Amino acid sequence: MLRDSILLSGYRMAKSLVALFTMMILARILSVSEMGIYQQVLLIAIMVGALVPFEMQTTFTYFYNKTNDAEEKARVLSNTFITLLALGLFTLLSFMLIFHNGFILEDSYLRKYALWLGLWCFATILGSYLENLFLSVGRVKVFSIFTLSYYFIYLLLVVYVAYKTKDLYLIVMTIGTMEIARVILLHLTFLSLENVQFSFDMGLIKRQFQYTFSLGSVTALDVIMQSTDKIIVSLFFAVETFAIFSIAAKEVPFMAIITVSVITAMLPRLSGIYNVDRDQDRAMNLWSSTSRSLAVIIFPLFWILLFYHQQFIEIIYSDVYLSASLIFVIYLLKFPLRFTVFYTLLQISGNEKLLLHNTIITVVLNIALSFLFLFFFGYLGVAAATVLAAYIGVYLQQRDVSKIFDIKKRDLLPYKQILLTFINSGIIALGVYMMTMMLIPMHRFVSFIIGGVFIMILSLTLSAFRKEVDLSRFVKSKRFLFNKGEKRSDDKQKII
Repeated sequence: MLRDSILLSGYRMAKSLVALFTMMILARILSVSEMGIYQQVLLIAIMVGALVPFEMQTTFTYFYNKTNDAEEKARVLSNTFITLLALGLFTLLSFMLIFHNGFILEDSYLRKYALWLGLWCFATILGSYLENLFLSVGRVKVFSIFTLSYYFIYLLLVVYVAYKTKDLYLIVMTIGTMEIARVILLHLTFLSLENVQFSFDMGLIKRQFQYTFSLGSVTALDVIMQSTDKIIVSLFFAVETFAIFSIAAKEVPFMAIITVSVITAMLPRLSGIYNVDRDQDRAMNLWSSTSRSLAVIIFPLFWILLFYHQQFIEIIYSDVYLSASLIFVIYLLKFPLRFTVFYTLLQISGNEKLLLHNTIITVVLNIALSFLFLFFFGYLGVAAATVLAAYIGVYLQQRDVSKIFDIKKRDLLPYKQILLTFINSGIIALGVYMMTMMLIPMHRFVSFIIGGVFIMILSLTLSAFRKEVDLSRFVKSKRFLFNKGEKRSDDKQKII
């Protein structure tokens, strides 16, 4: 299980790196208007790829792994493949209908990209369950090696086409082709490794649809929540403005990976303590200590990005997009929220409906506030509304957790200590920033790198000194894993 987690983390990290490098290169090759069009194409691909599968991949994992019957597994696999294939084909045909044949968007500048965008979405939808499939049959190593190789070739090919042609259409065509090739080759790889028998079961697929409804609803609302601001700006402002806005509104690279990795590691243990051991206090202590550990990492990163935001934007997207600085800072205000995740407590306590209810409220508020603030403040208002809605959403989750666990809101977390961590890391960041930018003359990029490293080191050192983070436990876990690996090697030698 540990090996599988490491392999999947490596694959996800590689995917994020490729997306980051691709964005860095395209931002320097394409004009601002072309970058705006690419961002719209990317937004559509991400939204459709997340919305249309409606969490069928998660449903596949649940139904496939809850039985040992080979025939039942075959039916689950067949149902999932046929459903996603049908959804993918429907999406592709919908794109062709929407952008052609005299339909509503026939005159859109996105029309020329419709075919390749449709194929890109088709591949994303059909391939949405492949990671779950390879994981479920114990072929994570094969999947990870394949995808790592694929993303390396993908990056080389996209960069070559971008530099050689500087043609957005050919870039989108290359991406669409690569995604189709990835999904086809992964299916062929699986068929070569496993004995697959296809059999469609209508009764089973009804149960799959029933299971996926609540999961898919939350995902759909989350996608809408994440995309509302960009959709509104793309509708009411020029494509050049959208290019600048969408770049500033992007998730800071790798930050989601940190939070998701910690939650993934914590959730099974948290659920076991709460649901199996029936020990609420110990579950809350685990959740609280995990949140404090995340705060020690998240808060210094927030201050680094706040003080050095112009250098960050220039390194990632070039100086052409420095006008996005204010938008970037507004969205950065959401960043501290990543130190904790209240929804995990709602999940383990079986209150997914409350999570869905809160998500609906947050989405509706986000849309309403976005249009209201748009009227008064323009696209800056849309950004501010998105941040405000995020804080309201966290408050709603905190309120429900307080009621369910019968704990006062102020006692859910050690807020005074967390606030002190936030202030301390801010003071350290301010001191280092003033030293690197004002007292010691150096290149702005060098000051960003050196300053960022020093801020993290000093903040972590102070946190360790204040015992906010238990470094000894980390060292022990590393020794345990190392000794465990040595023991396995010794055992293998004995067997040989």
